[in-house]
Amino acid sequence: MRRILANLLCEDELAGRRSSPPRSVLETVARMAPLLRVFAREGDHLWSPAPGPDLESGPLRALPPADEVLAWCETPSALEHRGGPRRPAAIDWDAPLHDLVWQLPTPSPAIVASVHHRAFHLQVAESIGCALPGARMVESLAELDRILRTAPPSWVVKAPLSASGRSRYIERNGPALIDRKSRRTVERLFDQHGPLLFEPWMDRTADFGVSALLGPELRIVGIHGQKIDRKGQFAEIDLHPDLSSQDRDRLLETTGAVAEKLGDAGYVGLFGIDAWRYRTEAGTVLHPLGEINARMTFGLVAWARHGRLESGSAFPQGDRT
Repeated sequence: MRRILANLLCEDELAGRRSSPPRSVLETVARMAPLLRVFAREGDHLWSPAPGPDLESGPLRALPPADEVLAWCETPSALEHRGGPRRPAAIDWDAPLHDLVWQLPTPSPAIVASVHHRAFHLQVAESIGCALPGARMVESLAELDRILRTAPPSWVVKAPLSASGRSRYIERNGPALIDRKSRRTVERLFDQHGPLLFEPWMDRTADFGVSALLGPELRIVGIHGQKIDRKGQFAEIDLHPDLSSQDRDRLLETTGAVAEKLGDAGYVGLFGIDAWRYRTEAGTVLHPLGEINARMTFGLVAWARHGRLESGSAFPQGDRT
């Protein structure tokens, strides 16, 4: 028996956070988790931290062991459930994507936490020359106040391990942080997460992503467009985004550079990058590295679904897949 772990709240575990997610977050997880069935075959089980129709839930330790495990993200609990890392003797790179992901080596959770961290993203962005102006890790509210003296009117601070627009604060009418409620919100972010990533908040016009696999070699699966709602949460994937050949080449080049940095850090497996266009007085500009996702992404899910539909591969049926 094989089990897919839709551990979509992996950032909480990687950061060691034990707080209970709000109901709205759990509802989103329960709605999105079934999309991972695209990697399943008949008889596979799908686990989610949020209960839902045809989903296994509850503590992973309480579930019977599985012969094979595929996780959204390689967290400590995913490693424990698998019983150790996956170290394949060989990889069939010609296999369909929904089968290929089960063959890839898996990274240690400690390395995942390190390279999924926004400080690593900033370091990589700076090294390849695409960090946003003024981007930096900020240690405290007092340091933030000093930075804001020369900051743009719109800016954002983000928790180092977070996703889907959670654990961040956006200021659109700054730069100074004057409102007492807003100051308390940012202070709580520092208290809960430690250093935060500070960036200028750009007027985004389109979002993109690249899905990739990193083993002994790099396999770029594809470039996609993605619709992100106002909260910063994924809403929709477009496998045929409106991109010039120049922008496509820039994204592929950036993905290759990120893969090299990930490999140097000891990371293997699934990863993706986020990118976006933003508006300036001179026109729109591509920002080729908005985030590094050291895990599965919904872009990869969309490409796997596309591959199965194109090949006529049957999707598994039944209430346990």
